[in-house]
Amino acid sequence: MPKQFLDLVGQRTLLQDTVDRITELVPRERTFLVAPPEHRELIHEQLPDLARDHVVVEPYPRGNAAAVALAMAALHAFDPEAVVAVLPSDHMVEKRARYRDVLIAATAAAEAGYIVTIGIEPAGPETGFGWVESGDALNTKGPVPVREVRRFVEKPDRASAERMLAAGGHYWNAGMFVWSVATILDAYREHLPGTSRAIEALASAHGTERYEAVLGEVWEQTDRTTLDYGIAEKARNVAVVPADIGWHDVGSWERLAEIVGGRDTWSAGDHIAVESGGVYAWAPGKVIALIGVHDLIVIDTGDALLVAAKDQSEQVKAVVERLKQEGREDLL
Repeated sequence: MPKQFLDLVGQRTLLQDTVDRITELVPRERTFLVAPPEHRELIHEQLPDLARDHVVVEPYPRGNAAAVALAMAALHAFDPEAVVAVLPSDHMVEKRARYRDVLIAATAAAEAGYIVTIGIEPAGPETGFGWVESGDALNTKGPVPVREVRRFVEKPDRASAERMLAAGGHYWNAGMFVWSVATILDAYREHLPGTSRAIEALASAHGTERYEAVLGEVWEQTDRTTLDYGIAEKARNVAVVPADIGWHDVGSWERLAEIVGGRDTWSAGDHIAVESGGVYAWAPGKVIALIGVHDLIVIDTGDALLVAAKDQSEQVKAVVERLKQEGREDLL
């Protein structure tokens, strides 16, 4: 099960939490999701009040620039004057009021014609994220400041990350964007013309019986790239909103354990810990007894059990490769 569909930190899944935290700003009737076909029913199970035609299905992956383009085609037909927030569904945000202020400020800049990215205030010299260097402040109205983007930096080495952290004015690139439909369509025309032609064809066919046939014809014509490489790094009208919002990218079990518990033991259900600590356990509906163990990840999914040292949890990739070699498709 993809992580955005799991209730990893409470009673709501990451997907449900993503939608919940924008509800005060964006009503459900103006919420759209982009997903592969195998996720369509999961989305409707977890968001039953979402209109079925607001799930935009990408036939197969071609990078997030193409996936977002599908949504832009639907939104051009739905409301060509809309301002759009593009938000990954597998992030966590702790400071919701601050998050809403950031989105309001980003919206003001988007209405002024900017492509806006959300820059996360760095907590350290992270090498696993791209970075954004900010420039002069913009004269836009909003509860938090917005600045011009000087440059995007791909995932840096440790020394470069430490220099950017010490210099200030540099932020983690979280892959969250805000723009108007008109502004981003202009950017696609200039920088990704193949994808732009696909958007125009899909927008004209949206809501008709021709849509699926047109999608089959134009999808392979889209540019296989990302929003960062394909548009943001090339465009001149890019801005950043520095954001201290308690943001987390749930990229590993170890990172998730840090988010929910630190050194304390955390479990999805009941647990008894005797001379134990630093354990993250996910086994809904079961009581977990821990005796004399520390810094473990314990994940029980019903058909498989994972027990890993916390600092080795990313080695689950090696387990997946072994299962593939052994033909255990039932577990993948």
